[in-house]
Parts: sequence; structure tokens; C-alpha cells
Amino acid sequence: MESGVGLLSYCVALPPVRRSNQFYLIQVCSLRSLANGCSESARAHCKVPVFPAGLDRGFITTMAAALKQILEATHLGQAFCAHLLRVPVQRFREWAEGTRPLPPFVLPELCAVLGVSEKTLLETKPRSQEGLETLAPAIWFRLRVDSLTDADRELVGAVRQLGFFYAQFEKMKGWRSATAWTVVRDAVRQSVDRSLPPALQGREAAIRFRSSLQLDHGSGGIGEVMRPKLRRLGLLVLESPIPKSSLEGCCFSVGKDDDLFPCVFANSFKSTWFRRNETILHEVSHALFELENDPVSLDFRDDEEKATIPEVRARAFAQESLVPATVLSHCAQRFGMDWENLTPEDVARLMAETHVEQRTLLRAAYENGLIRDRQRLEEALGFSCGSLLKVFSSHALNTEEYLAGHPEHAAWIRRSRNTSVGTRSLRLPAGYLKEIVERLNDGSLTLGKASELAMMDPYSFLERFGDLIQEPALP
Repeated sequence: MESGVGLLSYCVALPPVRRSNQFYLIQVCSLRSLANGCSESARAHCKVPVFPAGLDRGFITTMAAALKQILEATHLGQAFCAHLLRVPVQRFREWAEGTRPLPPFVLPELCAVLGVSEKTLLETKPRSQEGLETLAPAIWFRLRVDSLTDADRELVGAVRQLGFFYAQFEKMKGWRSATAWTVVRDAVRQSVDRSLPPALQGREAAIRFRSSLQLDHGSGGIGEVMRPKLRRLGLLVLESPIPKSSLEGCCFSVGKDDDLFPCVFANSFKSTWFRRNETILHEVSHALFELENDPVSLDFRDDEEKATIPEVRARAFAQESLVPATVLSHCAQRFGMDWENLTPEDVARLMAETHVEQRTLLRAAYENGLIRDRQRLEEALGFSCGSLLKVFSSHALNTEEYLAGHPEHAAWIRRSRNTSVGTRSLRLPAGYLKEIVERLNDGSLTLGKASELAMMDPYSFLERFGDLIQEPALP
């Protein structure tokens, strides 16, 4: 079965999800064909490469050698890639050694993660050890810097796989516009005078960006609306914890060669929602200006004052997008605040209203001339506002504190949204998982395809979401 394009069927014993006092043994169609588990309307979007009949040993050996060397060039281990593709490690090693032919149905997913085209993988000739560097796909060449850990690189691999499934799912639904992001990106770039100082470029870009997303008419923060707006624009927005990493955010393209779109990622480990709002928009700036010519943008926690043109522009873009002078003035007037005599309660309320962290808020007020005295600025930066912020914003609460006041949200917040790839974990967006369950319930997806899109095995998927699945969706 592996050497063809057909589907692999197997049975899995499911956890004790009770429906009408019965237990179910579900037959699950295999994951890796793109057409697997889709409705007839969705199958039209799926393409699986077919190898020529009668493959000779030389072709298999050459392709295996190319695969092995590309993996070495990317610094991704074979075991990690095996976990990504949900196959035994020994099986993947056989593919890389050429003792077993690489099946066609794994190519689209594998190539999307590696950042190479299927044509490249099929036609690349093996290189000498000294020539390995020339095989590293552009994104992985940039990710070989010493400041990145194996966990960082493997998380990027997992995110790229999620991007592959996300693009598949959006195409099945027919919701994502292939041109929306390009139109907005081009409009923003054309509005910016590149001869200006980078900070002014960032401000100009933010003004046009807010207008394009119809965010310029609001008088408060955009943190609660920007994520769905960015996703509707065609971006993949992810926030997931990476312990023991200094990476704060990154931006790169995901999807297939003919359907690439930006992914912006924010490391949520020991990071607040207010901070991540700025991180996400910082990465959006990189997607607007650098991503077309630079395969990946990496931002580290200790790079905050980096003075390159892209970084200065991105910091100004994020700040102006979140807290333009008009929003700051409106909030202060609304609550009768005096910028020269701010109290800790004033600052906490302003943070809650503008959806930014204390430092960004006060820096924006100072740069816009609202706070004129540098000493007043330093005093306000020294305020301790954590406990006060919890009074004004639920986003400052921890999970238990939030659920105490919003028990209706417990179903999705308490539910585990982490998917594991080997020893690495990635937190999936709640909205993405919710849509998968909805599509499973309306018959657009089979259980096998739904669990594949969620990057879980069917057992884990039902264990976590079985109570949300309606009986007709279960075979």
C-alpha cells in the first residue's frame, strides 16, 4: 500500500466516549493522502503526486540521498520528521536510506515543512559533505543561527506543518482569499516613503494598515479584534509557549509553493496578552516589508533595542497600530486623566483600554507629546500596576481567575489544545479546532481527516473533543 497512492485503513480502539450507552470501535481512514477524509467537494482541491511506474533502484537511491542531505542541511532530525508525518521512526529512516521507496502521498506535507518543492526533492542530486550548505532551503538556512535551539527549529517545523493543514482546511471551506493579503500588503508598501527615517516609515505604514482593516475609526484598543481580522486577511496567527527559548516572535511563509501565506508566531511562555499584541504586530510589519525577499524574521527578547531599519520600523509600526495619539487622547479625556500627574490606577486603566503593556503605553504618550516631562515618564514607568490591571481587564487574569468569572468559556479554555510532535508541543488556536469539530458534525469531514487537521491521532482527538461530536458524525 505504501508504494501507491491508495488509502491505508486501520482500526483503532477509541477511549470510552459513551453515546446512547454504547461504545464505539471506529474505522479510521489513513491520514496522509490529501484527499483522505474529505467530502467530494473538498477532494477537488487535493492533489497527490504520482511517481512514474516502474521506479528503478537508481531513482529511489538518488531521491533518498537528496532527502537525507536536505535534512542534514536543515538540522532537522529524522526522528522528528517521522513524528511529524506520523510514521514509525524506522520507516522514515528506511526512506532516507533508500531501502524502501518514499511513498508519493507524504511528499506534499514533507515538502511544505522542509520548504522545498516536490520537483526539487525529486530532482536534487546528492552533494559532497562540503556542498551540504547549498541544499539548505532558504528558511532553514536562516534558522541555523547559534541563538536558536533544537526546540526552536522543531517548533518552526511543527508550525509549518500546521500551516500546511491550515491552508488545506481553508481551501476546503473556500473562505480564505488568495489575494486579500497581497492587496493590503501592496497598498501599505506603496503608501510609505522609503527615504524617511525608519520610525516614520513604520508610523505611515501603521496608519494605512489600520485604515485597510477598518481599525482607524475606533477610539480604544484593537487587541481583541486584531487576531480575527488578521486571520480573515489570510495570515496564520499562532501563540504557543516555547520554554527555555529566548525567541519572542517570528514570521515566515507557510503553505505550498503555489499558495504561500504569512505565519506570525508569538512565544507565549512567560508573556502577557498585552505584550503579545505588540509582538504579533511587530511580526506583521516584517511580513509586510521583509518576507517577500527574506524567508524568515526572528526576534529575540534581548533584541528589543536592535537599531536596524527593519527592527526600528517594526517597533514603530506595532506601537502606532496599537496606540496612536488619537486613541491615547480619547482614553485620557474619557476618564478625565492628566498626563502630567498620572497615578498607578490611571496607568492600569489606560493599559486595559488600549490593550498594550505599560512601557509601550507610556513611551507612545511621551513620543506623541502627551507626557512632556522626562522625569514624569520615569516615575510612571516605575509604577506597579499588576494587581490594579486585574481590576480593569480580564486579560490580566490567570486561567483560574478568569474562569471563576466566566464559567461559560470553560469548555474550550480547559480543553487541551496542545498537539505533540515527538517531545515538542504546539498549542493550536481554539477557533481552528472549533471549526474542525463543526465541520465534522455537518459531515464535511470524516473523523480521520478531522484528527489529521488537528495534528492528533483519532484516539486523542475523541478523548478531548468526543463530547462535542454529534452521533451522526461517528461511524
